[in-house]
Amino acid sequence: EDKRSLASRPNSPHVLPAQAMSGRQSMLAAVRRALASAAPLDPSSAPRLAPRALGELVRPGAILPSGVVVVARRSASGGRAGVAAASYRGPFATAHPSKEENMPFAARHLAVRFGGDGAADAGAHAKGGGGSGLHLRALRYIVAALAAAEVALWASSQASAPEAEEQTVSNWSGTQHVDCARYAQPESVDALAKAVEWAHTHRRRLRPVGSALSPNGAAFNAEGMISLALLDELVRVDRDAMTVTTQAGARVLELVEKLRPHGLTLANYASIREQQIGGFTQVGAHGTGALIPPLDETVTSLALVTPGEGLIRLSEDDEDPERFRMARCAIGSLGVASEVTLRCVPAHRLLERTWTATHEEVWKNHDKWLKEHQHIRYMWIPHTDTVVVVGSNPLAANAKVPKPTSAFKSEAKKTEPMVKLLKEVAPGVDATGMGFGQLRDELLKVNPLDLEHVKRCNAAEAEFWRRNAGTRCDWSDQILGFDCGGEQHVYEIAFRTGDDVDSNTGADLAYMKELLAMIEREGIPAPAPIEQRWSAGSKSPLSPATNDGRDPSKPGLHSWIGIIMYLPSPDPTSRAAITEAFKSYAKKEEAALGEKYGIRTHWAKIELPEGDEERREARARIESRYPGADRFRKIRAELDPKGVLGNNLIEGLLGDPKRVLRPGQSRSDWMAPGEYVEAAIRSARRATRSTTDA
Repeated sequence: EDKRSLASRPNSPHVLPAQAMSGRQSMLAAVRRALASAAPLDPSSAPRLAPRALGELVRPGAILPSGVVVVARRSASGGRAGVAAASYRGPFATAHPSKEENMPFAARHLAVRFGGDGAADAGAHAKGGGGSGLHLRALRYIVAALAAAEVALWASSQASAPEAEEQTVSNWSGTQHVDCARYAQPESVDALAKAVEWAHTHRRRLRPVGSALSPNGAAFNAEGMISLALLDELVRVDRDAMTVTTQAGARVLELVEKLRPHGLTLANYASIREQQIGGFTQVGAHGTGALIPPLDETVTSLALVTPGEGLIRLSEDDEDPERFRMARCAIGSLGVASEVTLRCVPAHRLLERTWTATHEEVWKNHDKWLKEHQHIRYMWIPHTDTVVVVGSNPLAANAKVPKPTSAFKSEAKKTEPMVKLLKEVAPGVDATGMGFGQLRDELLKVNPLDLEHVKRCNAAEAEFWRRNAGTRCDWSDQILGFDCGGEQHVYEIAFRTGDDVDSNTGADLAYMKELLAMIEREGIPAPAPIEQRWSAGSKSPLSPATNDGRDPSKPGLHSWIGIIMYLPSPDPTSRAAITEAFKSYAKKEEAALGEKYGIRTHWAKIELPEGDEERREARARIESRYPGADRFRKIRAELDPKGVLGNNLIEGLLGDPKRVLRPGQSRSDWMAPGEYVEAAIRSARRATRSTTDA
């Protein structure tokens, strides 16, 4: 009999002849005799016993005499098993593992999970049938089926996937980059709808992206992005209603030119005009003008391609306009805007005047200037007493267009203070032909984080603006756009400063006083300018200038303030140092002034903090400062229930924090099927390309 037969007859005195027994069988026989006689076993009468081997073979009722019970338990420390209530003693009395612990992992797992008898299953498995053998075969079949399903799902997703390519995308300021695995550019609304439906069906993120201008990369997503750059047609112009309907991929500067023959233009413009209309409105872009709202408020209707409900049309005239107001400024997270209708104004020229003022002059004249100018902005120059004021008003329709004026006609004379400083601090740099922006970059490049050096640069810039004082006249889109400078970090906030321009609380200038004092107190090497603008409010609940929760009869007066740090050098070490300094600068502003003034950060300039605690704090701030945040999530659950149009920024600040991907994680918590195969193929392709390049 083998050891299993012997084990099945625990009380039998039968012992095989010595010549027919193996070493282990001899060992068992010796142990049985010792236990039966209740006398200590002479070690010389049995081969050396291995506790591990004994533990594998000894089972209660197998070789012990009748009535002897051994209870084995793993100790709390996870070391030797404890033996209790055993009626035998001696040098070979040893603890033994449980039967599940003796089994191979897969069989042990099945025994524990399905309640099988580990020892019996192990015996059956050894004979090639039953118990664990069946379980193991079932496990293999399950794994094989899951692998086949994964491949099938991947093949299915690939068969219906939108046409796309891998692409590296960088933002305008060069501060954000993403290697996008699937960058799609549909050529029709039908193709757009199919792409969004595919993302929803297969649970793949496909984030809408405009011109990729946002300093924070608000649209960036490594898994997938969808651009409407090829959907840029003018749909119709209604001169009577003074509206224009355009596909969302049209750029602002192109739309303006198409409106010009109709005698119309947009109500306001941001500093640049390369934005796509979809992104322009979705992030709550704004210009300046105390009576003019942000651009999202000029949207009267839109067509939205949503994952949850397909193509829907929303408008201000809907019986319940809540969805519409939420969707027109939702950072692309409720649907992909395919078509947008905006209110227009008659095309007009603006006469702009630029001058410099001291802080005292601004305190004294601010209310008057704000009311006197349709558009006005201040450019505060830190560490100086200079404020650059730029104000403009419409030129009468029949008035003669005046010629530009300037304190100094020669550009060389205007930039002379900056050129002089550059020759002093960087004598090896040839300033010939350099304009204002390039000169500022070259000056800051010398030592961008040295406080005294930055002060000298700011003083030279203040003198440039004094020499640049004057007037100019042009079409509104040409006047309101301006050069923002080179690569940079920007942090811009908005807060309410009154119900309208006639009831300004003074919070706008109070904020600036405190901000400038903080910069001086903290010794921050803040370059120029700190730009301050104004706008009326918006009914969009997620607009940084929202009037949500306020008296709807009041337009609201909001001030926008943006701080900046430039990245004048391509050197990675320098850029990293400036980036960290800027993060500290913005964090100090929020800590000192955020709660007091109830500031809301521009959606194109807000960052998702890196630490868990900081993220919770940022999310809590948004909850407290946007009364509509909870309503947004309810609407999103209907229009994009799987969050396929989101990214880490959206999920971390507004959506579901569980969907935020950790560094190195390639998928969100909902485990998109088929992605394992796709990720492997993508890795293989990249490896092949790397080998080829090498």
